[in-house]
Amino acid sequence: MVHLSGICSAGPASELLEEIFLRLPAAADLARASAACVSFRRVVAAHTFLRRFRAIHPPPLLGILCGGLTPAQPPHPSAAAAATFADADFSCSFLPPSRDRWCLREVRDGRALFSPALQGTNHNYNPSDLVKEFAVCDPLHHRYLLLPVLPDHLASQVHPPDTVECETFFAPPGDDEDSSFRDFRVMCLVRSITKLVLFVFSSCAGRWLADPITFDVLGCAVVSRRYYAHRCFYWPDL
Repeated sequence: MVHLSGICSAGPASELLEEIFLRLPAAADLARASAACVSFRRVVAAHTFLRRFRAIHPPPLLGILCGGLTPAQPPHPSAAAAATFADADFSCSFLPPSRDRWCLREVRDGRALFSPALQGTNHNYNPSDLVKEFAVCDPLHHRYLLLPVLPDHLASQVHPPDTVECETFFAPPGDDEDSSFRDFRVMCLVRSITKLVLFVFSSCAGRWLADPITFDVLGCAVVSRRYYAHRCFYWPDL
């Protein structure tokens, strides 16, 4: 156990405090330490420190999400925390009404990505439709962000008759990014007969990036399933 009594008034270097706090066993202990005094809170609230702490202490496994949440059970160390979220609204019914029914696209890093179902049925969507509207949700805390609509000058770079599939997903976080709810990137990959076009939304910039990434690739209609590993997406060449 680490004893920190008297340190507040002693005024040690923030680097020493960081090394002490990094050795705390859980986020709850870190929260209690940050409430001790202003200097502790200043160190704990720094983005650089939080990135280091999260790298050493990854978020606990709360359960398995498949339709609803199947929470971790005792003796798993996260069982108590998971029980508090057993009734969480993972369908994100708190989203505002949309012209078309909201459809879940992906869940990653505690966020859920939704878009209107458009012409889809049975809670699915038509994969060849170019989706322009998105919502990012935090199911555990009932928060959401409605993204700006994909601008027309970007959407005009793809042509619906040639579109094979429109796939949207979260980009993996970079080393310089915070893991807070409001720090993320959404990728919209449009596959056509002759090319791939990638549109990127950055929450830091608050907009879709002006220059999409275009790949002139023949045979895009048979591009294989997307995989993710080591913070990278890849598609095997079949």
